[in-house]
Amino acid sequence: MKKLGIILLLCGLLSVSIFMVKAESYINYQEIIFDNDEAFLLKNYSDDDYSDNYKEIKKKKFMGWRINVVNGNEPVEFVSETKLKIYNNGFSTIKHNINLETKEETSYQISATGGIKLNVKGDVKKFKGAVDADIKASISYSKLTTSKESYEFQIIVDPKTYVKIITRGTGEVNNGVGKYYFFWINTKEGGWETFTVQTEYYEIIKERIR
Repeated sequence: MKKLGIILLLCGLLSVSIFMVKAESYINYQEIIFDNDEAFLLKNYSDDDYSDNYKEIKKKKFMGWRINVVNGNEPVEFVSETKLKIYNNGFSTIKHNINLETKEETSYQISATGGIKLNVKGDVKKFKGAVDADIKASISYSKLTTSKESYEFQIIVDPKTYVKIITRGTGEVNNGVGKYYFFWINTKEGGWETFTVQTEYYEIIKERIR
């Protein structure tokens, strides 16, 4: 009987599956929800959105960029990534020790389309050229840095259930379009966006395996 109990326990342990999943940037976040139903991300701009918002830039310039802010400081809630998934297909309760770590990183991210380009140096991204200063002068934004922290705890995974740990948070989105003028002639145009994480936390979800 003792041997049978050990075998059953081992079978339970062998039925545990652990997966690590990671997203790269806010563009790949699993979910982003705006408080304002009319606000949306740059990646969801249609051709009509670009055309309509370019028309809002009516004043030409001898040389340089003109910026139009479409969505300014719009609050969002997000699920950035699934840190861990543990499936227990066995018959025994599993206790799993978890160690999660957040690394020091800037919470300010950007993206661009069309004639607006990005300048990437290591982990630092800026809008290329003078448009970087023009955009930052047109919006309210902040660069926040999170320090390195470690979390250690134990998760109990019941038989025929799975546990996942996701990263949730809140932030702000700014986006819009821009036109570049050379001797009052529009020579380039494109879209820009900033995404700032304000709060971030882990959430543990336990569900039955279907």
